[in-house]
Amino acid sequence: MDQQTNYIVLQCYGHEGIFYECAFALLSLSRQYGGRGPANTQVWIYTDNPSWFAQFHNPGLDIHFRTISEADIKRWRGAIDFVHRVKIEVLKDLTKEHIGNVLYIDTDVVFTRPIEPMLADIAQGRLYMHVMEAVVSTRSNHIFAKLDTHLRDNTPMQVHGRSLWDLAMWNAGVLGFYTGHRYLLDDVLTFTDTEYAKFPKHIIEQFAFSVFFRQEGAIKAAAPYILHYWNLKEVRPLLASFIQQFRNRSWEDLVHYSQMIQMHVLMQEKVNFLANMDITDKLLKKHWAPAECNWNEMLTQL
Repeated sequence: MDQQTNYIVLQCYGHEGIFYECAFALLSLSRQYGGRGPANTQVWIYTDNPSWFAQFHNPGLDIHFRTISEADIKRWRGAIDFVHRVKIEVLKDLTKEHIGNVLYIDTDVVFTRPIEPMLADIAQGRLYMHVMEAVVSTRSNHIFAKLDTHLRDNTPMQVHGRSLWDLAMWNAGVLGFYTGHRYLLDDVLTFTDTEYAKFPKHIIEQFAFSVFFRQEGAIKAAAPYILHYWNLKEVRPLLASFIQQFRNRSWEDLVHYSQMIQMHVLMQEKVNFLANMDITDKLLKKHWAPAECNWNEMLTQL
């Protein structure tokens, strides 16, 4: 693999639940590498509270912090005041001074296998996003239907001869690109600012990445390497309980113990819960939540 430096980038600020997700993501990365991390790889965390991570003893990763303030966040949300615009600005900030392979991840991810094949692809100029969701014109859900209408009425741009509504929407919880593609971030930002002002929905940022990454060629899926549990915010108390239980243990212990939380199993539990709700459950607005864990008992399973 090209010996360019790799940069794994996260934004972690605000709600403490996001910090627990971030810690768990890093533990899952270390678990793929025997408690450490990929060679020649720096982890950059954009955060308003770097001291929160001091509770972890000698983490086996090359972690760097970029401290951001409320003013930075407000500025990066822009005139459109859009939370997902911050991601674009974070990547623009990192790539101003660093050259190499960039792997951006949302905090709510789990690494499921070593990532060298992805990094090698990125070094060769391939572009990654998490997973393809659907072509917008399929109108497969209500938000896609609204976006399809918006694009047909307002945005005649084409990519490789295809109208925007005939392009696929990709999930942007993971983004992989070489810093030579930094210019795409300017296009993504301009598109986001323009379209969000007319269509203020959360999917505009990820569609912007879908459009301009696709303009460069086929997008590759990061899903074989990284699980993105974007619809499972209910696990944050479980992650908090885990970190609080074992915060005084070594990083190696935390990495080993983290396998007690199997996120794909919890995702299926939620799906089963929702599928089996009856009318009474819906009227009572029952919500799924993971079962509380007896961590000492869980340790006996390892």
